[in-house]
Amino acid sequence: MKSIKKCIARSLLISLAIVSVSCSGDFLDQPPLGFLDEDTYMTTEDAGFKLLTDCYRPVLDDWTYQTMKFDTGDQLSDDFSKGGSDANDLIAITDVARGNPLPTNTLLSDLWNHRFQTAIGRCNVFLSSVTPETSLIHTGGSLVSTAEKERWIAECHFLRAFYYYDLATIFANVPIIDKPLSALEKEDIVKSDFSDVIAFILSDLDKAISANLPGAKGLPAAEIGRVTKEAAMAFRARVNLFNKNYEAAKTDLKAVIDANCYELVDNYEDLFNSAEKGYKSKESVFITLRTYSPPYAGGSVCPQMNVGRAGTGGWGGECPTNDLVNEYEIGDPRLVHTILSSGDIFVKPDETDEVHDYSGYDNFTQQHSRKQYPDWSRRTVSNLMQTDWTFYHIRYADVLLMYAECLVETNGDKQAVVDILNKIRHRAFVTTSPVDTYAKYRKFNVPENEQVTEATFESKKVKASDDLRAAIRHERRVELGGEGLRLYDLLRWGTFVNKMQAFGKTDEGRYSNAGTQVTDKTWPFPIPQNEIDYVGGALTQNDNY
Repeated sequence: MKSIKKCIARSLLISLAIVSVSCSGDFLDQPPLGFLDEDTYMTTEDAGFKLLTDCYRPVLDDWTYQTMKFDTGDQLSDDFSKGGSDANDLIAITDVARGNPLPTNTLLSDLWNHRFQTAIGRCNVFLSSVTPETSLIHTGGSLVSTAEKERWIAECHFLRAFYYYDLATIFANVPIIDKPLSALEKEDIVKSDFSDVIAFILSDLDKAISANLPGAKGLPAAEIGRVTKEAAMAFRARVNLFNKNYEAAKTDLKAVIDANCYELVDNYEDLFNSAEKGYKSKESVFITLRTYSPPYAGGSVCPQMNVGRAGTGGWGGECPTNDLVNEYEIGDPRLVHTILSSGDIFVKPDETDEVHDYSGYDNFTQQHSRKQYPDWSRRTVSNLMQTDWTFYHIRYADVLLMYAECLVETNGDKQAVVDILNKIRHRAFVTTSPVDTYAKYRKFNVPENEQVTEATFESKKVKASDDLRAAIRHERRVELGGEGLRLYDLLRWGTFVNKMQAFGKTDEGRYSNAGTQVTDKTWPFPIPQNEIDYVGGALTQNDNY
């Protein structure tokens, strides 16, 4: 499948974008409608909102967005390995994690195809079709106001930047395509420098933030998952951090914090086991929700893919490394709420034990992600693919840690850094359940003699005299472990090569091949060869490949 070829087919993208949106339904879970030509379609009721909804929809793609978040962000790092039935299962991930993937690697081509074809292409169609002056009709016949159209346009600029960031962090140098192209324009598709790609992403985010985006405080519950001004600012900070523009990132993050829209939930365990206490909580800055009404509407393939095989019912992906386990301090409950172990026991609805056995397949550490495991209380129809499970794009703990990092990198207030770190650590050590309250037995439950209380937390506090950069990097790893952010942290810190080379020399690195051939030429990863072939050489390969 040629992503750029599909991207330039305007009429096809318009037809793909025609979906119906019910006023009473959830934002993204809408059935498809029929096919119309572009001019006729834009005069139909709710046409603009249907196009906007379709720009959000690529995040729901099971394989090319949801599992790929963890395939790239976790499994190309020292935190997780791919798992699977055997060594050849998901071998495309192995080839990239090893450090010298071919330009024909399917993981890389699938990511490229999805972001350009399905995601960015749809955003370009929307932005070429909808302006503040475009006459659009709501369901029922009323005209869409200019303010609402401006909000939609702002959301779409954010989404295009959101999708482009994935391309920039994997390939660095990619074409900038900001409109639907005709077939005759394919030879104009050339690679842009990383700096230009980042500038384009930031330009889209600037347009979104300066426009009519609502604040998080005023967002109705029915619109959870739509972009807010604070979410856009937090994401712009993430982009600026990757580009090492700490001052710009610091300004945005301070504004998000000062907006007083968000807070840390008391119990870290709740973040990943409850829609109401976690995904919809005040810690959620940007998230994608989906309708959960079994057996009619499903959730995500991630729990199916990344839960243990055999009796546990999953397919065995996303296997945490011992290197990650060893990063956790004694008494840190985040370990039990992040990593499952072979031998852990949960209870089924019939009150029989579900004993997790991770032997017999490609799982060197015999561990899985607790954050992707919905216990039986969340499986109304006993199906791992039909649960309320989702993941965070941005949560408030990440915002706080990014802000602390900016302070360190700009020689800011050390006490402010310490206060942030200790706030997050207090939640982790003191107010988080030391045991998995949904399980009958967990290997990593914190034993009573290692549990930290308010009275003993002093020994766990970070001090201003500590190496604060190291403290932040440690805290990011254990706080955000298994949330698809590790690769991007290693790349932007400039530690990717050294960390992965060291990991490649460990027993688990040699077993999985991860890091064994990583060099300073590994990143950026190669542009898919079929894309280069399609445009006749106008698009050139990254120099390091």
